[in-house]
Amino acid sequence: MSSAEDRFREMFYEEARELLISLEEGLMELERRRGNRAHLDQTFRAAHSLKGAAAMVGLGAIAEFTHGIEAVLDQIRSGLMGVDAEIITCLLEARDHLAAMVEAEAAHSPIPPSTELVQRLAGLLGGATRSAAKPTPAPEPTPTPPPAPPVPAVKARQPKRESPPPARRQKKKATPEPPADPLPTRYQISLRPGPDVLKRGINLAGIFDELRELGETTLVADVGSVPPLELIDPEQSYLIWSITLATEAPPERIDEVFLFLAEDSEITIGRLGADGRLVPLGGPVLQSIGPLKPPRRASRAKVAATEPQAALVAPVVTPPAHPANGVNGSSSAPAPARPATVPTPRPHARIRVDAGQLDELVGLAGELVVVTDNLMALREIRGMEPWTHALESLERVSRQIRDTTLDLRMVPVDELFSRFPRVVRDLSDRSGKEIDLRIIGQETRLDRTIVERLGDPMVHLIRNAVDHALELPDERLAKGKPRGGRITLSAGHEGDRVAIRVEDDGRGLDREKIVRKGIALGMVPNGTSPDDPRVVSLIFEPGFSTRDSVTDMSGRGVGLDVVRDAVRALRGGVSVESVPGKGTAFVFRLPLTLALIDGLLVETAGGKFVVPLAQVEECVSLAGVRSALAEGRPCVAVRGELVPMVSLRNLFGADGVAPARQELLLTRHAGQRVGVAVDRLLGRVQAVIQSLGEGLHGLGRFSGATILGDGTVSLILDLSAVVSESRFAESAPRPIHTAGSRAESYR
Repeated sequence: MSSAEDRFREMFYEEARELLISLEEGLMELERRRGNRAHLDQTFRAAHSLKGAAAMVGLGAIAEFTHGIEAVLDQIRSGLMGVDAEIITCLLEARDHLAAMVEAEAAHSPIPPSTELVQRLAGLLGGATRSAAKPTPAPEPTPTPPPAPPVPAVKARQPKRESPPPARRQKKKATPEPPADPLPTRYQISLRPGPDVLKRGINLAGIFDELRELGETTLVADVGSVPPLELIDPEQSYLIWSITLATEAPPERIDEVFLFLAEDSEITIGRLGADGRLVPLGGPVLQSIGPLKPPRRASRAKVAATEPQAALVAPVVTPPAHPANGVNGSSSAPAPARPATVPTPRPHARIRVDAGQLDELVGLAGELVVVTDNLMALREIRGMEPWTHALESLERVSRQIRDTTLDLRMVPVDELFSRFPRVVRDLSDRSGKEIDLRIIGQETRLDRTIVERLGDPMVHLIRNAVDHALELPDERLAKGKPRGGRITLSAGHEGDRVAIRVEDDGRGLDREKIVRKGIALGMVPNGTSPDDPRVVSLIFEPGFSTRDSVTDMSGRGVGLDVVRDAVRALRGGVSVESVPGKGTAFVFRLPLTLALIDGLLVETAGGKFVVPLAQVEECVSLAGVRSALAEGRPCVAVRGELVPMVSLRNLFGADGVAPARQELLLTRHAGQRVGVAVDRLLGRVQAVIQSLGEGLHGLGRFSGATILGDGTVSLILDLSAVVSESRFAESAPRPIHTAGSRAESYR
């Protein structure tokens, strides 16, 4: 395969993934919006575009399998097939197999179409055809003749026969004449392909074949723009095509044929009257059907370009006459009038940017801010006054660059939420529970990397909600609840962080059962009260599950510990809010971006570390405060509250004596406050986070590294991991003022 073919294939795989997302979203809404023609057209268009793109890059098996999905959708939007859960399930399963075929091709390990799904799709089409072809049964004869039907607008031609006598005609029962078959509409299409359509992998022959599938098609080529042989570029298109099409398909279906040409080609479509002249279609003499809205981009960042996009609807090209030899020639027939040009708004063009390059740009912008902050110290040097304004301008511009590049990484949370209607539908079918999924705040924007990594944790929570929390319909009715359970996904801003909630209206957490299971597993001592704030944190422990039997959805003790670790890896926290009999909510609190953090620079045993500011609730000086022992653990009293304390110096095994004045960083872990003692606070910094190398991935107490303004490297300390490592959270005494039923794990 040539490099050009490889490039076209890569473009196809990327576009196919986006179209598959659009197809799944459309199928999930199809049953609820079955009467919405625009939605049906959009869903059909996703399948149609995918089929056309696959055919253009030579993936015939994918194109043929997609054709079955497209044909079923076409029957639905034509009104020949109804929509029910069985049809939607079949289409969704076909879509999943289609996605597997695309990914297999991308991995150079193609798989064949599913024979079973091909047969099921054919069965749906066969059923629709039989339903459409089934004649309407004649009404039973009655003594009273029915009223005469209205005269149809177009009558089928009847064979001549002698008229019966008047008396005989009165005795014969009147029967309505069958309506005539609809006559095909003739369209005149002028197509001037863009000069680079061949370079983009567009197969014009495939487009013409698709027109022939719609009806009788005549093609005439205008060769007037073809240059001399020595000047011809084999990768450039020169011909102008005049096409006559007789079809019963609607104009929208014709427009879909030219979907991939709308970017840079001139396309006009008009209807031919019975006398061969172009007639208005509710507007000008020639009606240009504009390009359709492209599918939503999912896998690449969007960047607005400064150059306006070229007009997508080009001026009308006068179609040439049709000579007998099929080649363009002259004609004395008058050319149709050119319609007035209607100015249309030109949207900003969008270009695709590789995600890795964008991340590199964000990192460089962050480093520019750090360097700028370091340079700002020059203002304090005598004699630097003339440079003050330049330094302030540099600071302003560098921060604008940082904010703009960070915004490029932000995507709507809808890209995360949009995958869950399918998940909930499948779980509802398997569990026998009726579930209503509600989504709120999907326009909230979040770092692209966070959105990509939150998918699996949220699937865990939704599966647990369906299996553990939501009751069966009869049980809910007995409790006075609606028959169907409800799961709500919501997103919104909380200060400088984003909160994502996964909430259900089910049973709520059974704290007594959690305590019994925790005692049995040796996680908490005998006699632990269900109201202990550590109880809720048990559900995040590895291997913990309150289900006694294993199902295909849960019971294996794998899930919430994975959720906690995944959120920690994103420097976020997860908390639980639960009311018995009312429901449970899991709340993720996440930073807006992973590229930069505001932090505290601290020093311990001569080493400098950065602590994310979001993990620190308060800083307290330990000067003159002596720690005490409670249940064998060091603690300090902070405003009447006994707070367990972790010494960073002791944890690192540092030599020497601790300074007389230390600082205590108060954080929250497992529902209680915990203090981490450091030697000194050096001030606030803004850090560009760099991931640790493969050889350092085992350093769980650090979440990354950064380069400080003076060029030195500093590790980023994870307070939550430090507290977990010290094992204080599991055995620390209960604080005087608890945090209620809230259990949190910050990172």
